[in-house]
Formats: sequence, structure tokens, C-alpha cells
Amino acid sequence: MIVALLGILRTGAAYIPLDPEYPEARLRLILADTAPGLLLTERHLAPLFPGYQGELLFLDDLEPDDLDADDLQPGSLAADHLAADEPAAMPADVHPEPVTTAVRGSDLAYIVHTSGSTGRPKGVMISHASLANHAFAVNELFGFGPGDRVLLCRSLSFDASVEEIFPPLLNGATLIVAGDPLRQTFRALTQQLVTTRTTFLSVPTAFWHSWVRESDCLVRLSGESSLRLMIVAGERAQRGALSIWKKHAGDRIRWCNVYGPTEGTVTSTVYEPAPGWETEDFSTVPIGYPIGNVQAHVLGEDMSPVPAGSAGELYIGGAGVAAGYLNEPELTSRRFVPDPFSAEPGARLYRTGDLVRRGPADCLEFLGRGDDQVKVRGYRIEPGEVESVASAHPSVRACAVVDRVDDLGEMRLACFVVADPSAAPAADDLRSHLRRELPWYMIPSSITVLPSLPMTPNRKIDRAALRVLPVTEPLRQHVAPRTTTEKALAQIWEETLQQKDISVVDDFFDIGGHSLVAATIISRVRSTLGLDLPVREFFAAPTIEGLAGVVARRQAMRQAAAQ
Repeated sequence: MIVALLGILRTGAAYIPLDPEYPEARLRLILADTAPGLLLTERHLAPLFPGYQGELLFLDDLEPDDLDADDLQPGSLAADHLAADEPAAMPADVHPEPVTTAVRGSDLAYIVHTSGSTGRPKGVMISHASLANHAFAVNELFGFGPGDRVLLCRSLSFDASVEEIFPPLLNGATLIVAGDPLRQTFRALTQQLVTTRTTFLSVPTAFWHSWVRESDCLVRLSGESSLRLMIVAGERAQRGALSIWKKHAGDRIRWCNVYGPTEGTVTSTVYEPAPGWETEDFSTVPIGYPIGNVQAHVLGEDMSPVPAGSAGELYIGGAGVAAGYLNEPELTSRRFVPDPFSAEPGARLYRTGDLVRRGPADCLEFLGRGDDQVKVRGYRIEPGEVESVASAHPSVRACAVVDRVDDLGEMRLACFVVADPSAAPAADDLRSHLRRELPWYMIPSSITVLPSLPMTPNRKIDRAALRVLPVTEPLRQHVAPRTTTEKALAQIWEETLQQKDISVVDDFFDIGGHSLVAATIISRVRSTLGLDLPVREFFAAPTIEGLAGVVARRQAMRQAAAQ
């Protein structure tokens, strides 16, 4: 697929990533919005697109006839090239004539869909010029070269993948494509980084926050890995986590906090802590300074600059500004406004909706959102889209979705519903309804039924009140822990998921779990019960009852091996 992306861009076309893990309903919306003339996929994924009328091209039909299937397994072909420090040989049947298509900077390079407040995802259009500027500006900061190895961690449907793919490849680095690295345990990912001699890694901030609690992993990263640069992105980074990181990694591994909306072409600003960063007057880790050919303006409601230290809305200008939203001219005109600070004809600013302030030396600090949009686990989410889907359930009369910070400092979505008294929906039923329409990262961690939603004096939903209300999961079957192992696992789940009275038959994913939380639970199981559980076994038995059975079997195997 990476080669296909390069071919698409070389011809001047644009790519539209479709995540096969998205619900079919969401895939249909994206296809209807973009109407692509060609769909690149693999044969086993074809059933996801039953109504597609354009041309289908199966990438698995394009493999050379003499390529053995074993060569495609992790650790064989890719590992051989990594170990040899040599580029792969050029295939003998490569067409000798170069592509001569003329590509203009204004041509679209890709369209990525983000959450939309109307209940429909909106397509952000990025031009070749913006992509090229991003690649060159980022490389000036990170210095990719032929000796680098970059582990691809993000789905192509998430624009952070753009930064993992194009700047490294344009500068001779090796891109390592190895499944979904962030769904491993922290130990397994650390081992993968050591084995593959990865030099550059970009992870969501929430993932990094949990990773730094694994001191043995940090010791290995600092002492055994080839990692030279760690990037975190997606939400506010905690100063305490950075202190732990610096204690282990010091200055041996560069660390950067990057910020950027999709509409600004991946990355707009970068912060790299300098010596003495601990004394800086910031409550969280700053987002830093604009990258090359990008401008950051902190403006008031009248679009005039606010004084240093004062809060204002962040506007992004320059070469990274997107072309707009596909098929959304009114929304485009509201979010992309004329740039009064530029002499370039037609220059525009993107209104991020983020509140920031300029601190010492004009360093930018992120303060929060000026609207209801939130970021959870690095994904930008419009609560209105979740509310729209939830409200379509026949038993839901009213709904509100808010972000809440748990005791570990991580952001979660909480859904509050007013149900039809004659047919109140079970939490599992409503969550199944949401899963049919929304990607996994937009599913709320909790669903609570209320008699009515709290209102402000001007009759708007009081979201501040919802953020402090106790959350419950109504109408769940509750089975209390019965064995010592179930009790230990229940305590781990409740502390990690920030919930009380979890039933041993509750499905991990139905009560707000996801791959990052799974990695944390597996780590806690190792430290508490002394067992290493593979992620696949956790996902195959995602209840406390099922996991207790896995633990019992592994304990029995260990005892038998010791005899």
C-alpha cells in the first residue's frame, strides 16, 4: 500500500484512506462524499464495499509470481533487508520510462476525514504544495537520513501517518511496516524497537503517558535501542511524564511534543525541551513554535493579536493551510478566513478553535478548546457527531456527550442519555448501535441514563455539570468476582478503567476498553500475578471471567514445566 501511495502522488492524483476497521456505514459515507474512480484494496476486504460502482484493483493480485508467500511474513524479507543494511534490489520488470504527468502545487494530494458535528465525517483536502512543505519543514527539524529506520504506527486514515511515511522516504530512510505496533504490550513494542533498530518513533500522547510508567521499558529504550527521536502528539503532554522520561532517556533520545490540526497538514508547531525546561512557567508541556513556512497567530474575537500571556484563539497561516472541506463550502468559509497579516493574494488562516497563550520567548501553550470539540487518545472528536448517532436510537429521547479527565489524567468520553420510559435501552444495546456507525475511538467509555439533562439558566445543556456527575452503566448483568484471581483482575480493571463494580462477565470493549488500556492491564497483570499475557489472548477472552481462565491455564503450564 505504501508503494501505491507513492504511485498515486507521482501521477498527481489524490488518495483517500479507508480504514477497514471502520463500520461499513461510515465507509459508505466517505465513499459517497468522495466518489473515487479507483478503489485499491485486497480481495478479503472487498465485502466492505458492496455498493462501490467504480474500478476495483486488488493489491494482492499485483505480487510477482515468483514471490514465495513465506517472504511476506514478518521477520523474513523485511528483516533480511534490515539486517543487511542494504536497499532491496530493483525489480527487473520496472517500466523504464519515468512518469511525465505534470503536477501542480494546488492539486490535491490526499483527503482525510475527521469527525463532524453534523453527524457526518468531513473531508479535509490537502494539496501537493502543503504536503511538500510539511515534508521539507519537518525534515529540517528532525533530520531524516539513509541511516534512519521509522516504525509505521498509525493507520493511513489518521494524518499522523503522513509524517511517518513521506519525510523519511524522501530522505532515504527505511520505513518499517509491521502490523499495528501500538496494539502490543509495552514490553513487546520495546522489544520490537530494539530488534528492528528503529531510530524514529511517533506515538499518541496518551500511549506515551502510560508507557513512561513502565520503568523497565524506559531502561531498555535508553540502554539497548537505537532510538534517537521520540515524537508525541494528539493532546496535552504532562510535565510529570516528561520528568520521568528525561530521568531515564536524558539527552540521548531527542523528545518533541508536536501539535497540529488535520487542516494544518499534520504538524503546525513543535516543542523540544531545552536545558532548564523544568523552570518554565507552563502548567503542561508547551506546543512550541511553528514549523517552516507556517505562521501561528493568537487572536481575540476581533481577530487582533492578544497581549503575551493572555488567552486567545490559535489561527494557523502559511503553506500548511488546507484547501478546505470537500463538498462543504459554507463550513470552509467559516473555518478558513482571509489572512489579514499576509501580503499574498488569497492567503487564508485556519481557525483552530484551540485556546492558547504566548509564554516566555513567545512559546505557545495549549489551554483547551474554545468549543465542544475534544481529543481522546489523539483522535479529534466532535461530541455532536456521537450525540447525533446516539439520538437516532429509537429509545433515546435526548443525549449529551462530554469529555472527562480520569484519575490518571487521561481524557475519556462519557455519554448521558434520557431514555424513553417505556423502553429504556440497555447500555450494551446502545453501544452496539454506536459501533455500527462510528469508529472504535468515538465509542464513549461510559453510558449513563438520567431522568433529564442538566440545563444552564439560558436553557443550554450544562456540560460542566455533566463532567462531574457520577457515571454508571445501566441494566448490566452483574456477577461479582468469585475466585482470588477474579478478585485480583477485577481490582486491576476497576483501577485502570476508572469504574466500580465491574462484573466478571462484562466485555472489556463494551465498558470503554481499548488497545491502550489493554496494554496497561496486561502490564499490571504481569506485575501483580507474575504472568506475561499475549495481547491476542486478552482480546480472545475480553472478560474478567475469561481472562481468569487464561491465567489459570498459563499458571498450570508453568507449574507443569517446572516439574
